[in-house]
Amino acid sequence: MVAMARTKAKPRNPVRSATPEDLRPIMGIYNWAVNQTFATIDSEPLDAEEAQEWWEMHGRRSKLLVATDDTGVIGWARLLPWKQRGFDVAECLVYVDPVHHGQGIGAALLTELTREARGLGYLTVVASVAKDNRAGLALFTRQGFEVVGTIRNAAHKFDRWMDITLVQKELES
Repeated sequence: MVAMARTKAKPRNPVRSATPEDLRPIMGIYNWAVNQTFATIDSEPLDAEEAQEWWEMHGRRSKLLVATDDTGVIGWARLLPWKQRGFDVAECLVYVDPVHHGQGIGAALLTELTREARGLGYLTVVASVAKDNRAGLALFTRQGFEVVGTIRNAAHKFDRWMDITLVQKELES
């Protein structure tokens, strides 16, 4: 009888820390969401200079992750101090290239981002999700986030007002 060597399966969409080279595809995914969806309340895409400033905002208690495949960056997630105040609450963002929606990439990014939040000493993670972004809200609730409120008429986009749903997850210490 011949024994078959077992090889460890490579993750389908590895998640890793972002590098400066990832900034362009990250902004491509983000700007698509700005121009095409209610996933963000921003109504103007970021230009190269704004994107660079955004990159440089990362501090000791922030984290930027990307999910990749053979084509490059297909999703990203960001963790940063909530409203740049305090040390116990972090805000998170998750964006996935629309071609790759529904493949578990957002879940993989959010799982890793939550792990990073614990490692950075955060006690709570929050997110603001556009009320019309049902897939985004489902992603967060499947990961144990609970709805804690709504900000009505929080932004004007695509010729109408939109509400924002606030979600949070308390992290085990």
